[in-house]
Amino acid sequence: MRDYRVLILEDEQVTAETYVEYLARTGGFEVVHVSPTARDALGFLAEQMRRGGSFGVDVVLLDMNLPDGHGLDVLRQMRSAGFTGGVLALTASTELHTIRRAVALGVVQYLVKPFGYQQFAERMRAFRELAAEFAGTGTAPGQDAVDRAFPRSRPAGPPELPKGLTERTLDTVVALLRGAAADALSAGEVGHAVGTSRVTARRYLEHLYRVGMVERSPRYGTPGRPENEYRWTGPAG
Repeated sequence: MRDYRVLILEDEQVTAETYVEYLARTGGFEVVHVSPTARDALGFLAEQMRRGGSFGVDVVLLDMNLPDGHGLDVLRQMRSAGFTGGVLALTASTELHTIRRAVALGVVQYLVKPFGYQQFAERMRAFRELAAEFAGTGTAPGQDAVDRAFPRSRPAGPPELPKGLTERTLDTVVALLRGAAADALSAGEVGHAVGTSRVTARRYLEHLYRVGMVERSPRYGTPGRPENEYRWTGPAG
């Protein structure tokens, strides 16, 4: 699978360079252009269309406060020109009207500055997984797949547990993750703490990841292949 092509729209050079570094660490992404202004971004996309008949961009990292305009005004022009790729807003702006406009224009992630690598990488991986799942043509395999594209459309009640998982053990895993606060735990650590195998613990953790209650990221610095670690992001309880 090819890397996803990224356009970074950010006027602060140091911040843009940080995003480039973060993307390289995350893997699976190729930065095709960095635009410090709205004019530069729109000019780049227009030139891409002129040369190759396509925008040549899969995802845009979008700041809101640009020297020559608002990021959402740029996005509106991009959508009007036919851009259908993913957009992640990386901004200090928390005004509700801005967030509502971002949703209306198809922003798939909204990350408020300042943030660190883990938060950034988690959202980029989530975009990559979703984009891969919905690539090509055909039909979605079911409601669960559709809900992953529209996470806010899920019902408020608790999702049904996969076969073989129990509410009692799930509650124990949730309590453990909540108690760990900002610390991330691996499947092996969770399994040891709750008295299950690593494989069983991973099933509970992956279930919590699918329903949006934990973040998942690879843990490096250990012998062998990197394993995933999970950090609680759901309600505090």
